[in-house]
Amino acid sequence: MAIKLNLLPEEHAVNNNLSSFLKTAKALGVIGIAAFLIFGVGLGIFFILSTISLNSVNANVAKLTSRVEAQQKSEQQIVLVKDRIKKVASIQDLPNSLPNLKAIDAYLVNLSGTGSVGQLTVDPKGANLTLSLRTYSDLTNFLENIQSSDDFGSVSLESFSLNSKTGYSVEIKTTKK
Repeated sequence: MAIKLNLLPEEHAVNNNLSSFLKTAKALGVIGIAAFLIFGVGLGIFFILSTISLNSVNANVAKLTSRVEAQQKSEQQIVLVKDRIKKVASIQDLPNSLPNLKAIDAYLVNLSGTGSVGQLTVDPKGANLTLSLRTYSDLTNFLENIQSSDDFGSVSLESFSLNSKTGYSVEIKTTKK
């Protein structure tokens, strides 16, 4: 059996109530430190997991942002293409004077070397033409060819003059068929 040796005087000895309180306080201190350590480790794990989750969310936001920017660019291009298509359609709907120019050009190519075009105005409704022809035969050939054609709705002689130096000067007005 162990011998109990107490070298402190009785006045300094700890009474039983205080002794049990100190034992309880010591046990509560150990439990508190353990709880604090568990809480600290849990908080650290929470911060680590939150950081990993936040980095994942930021990566997803960056991906979505790049997709949205790419879609904005492609949508802008689509809007521009649609606008261009509307402009092309509106231009195609405008009256075209090319058929009248082609029709009158066929007769101008057949002019003799002495004939010359003074003025040519072509619009979608018809053409106005001023010619200078040296000989009477050139004049009659040109007038017969243009009047007998089916290319124009009407052909009218607006002015006619004769100059002994330059020859015949003729102004003709044609309308679309």
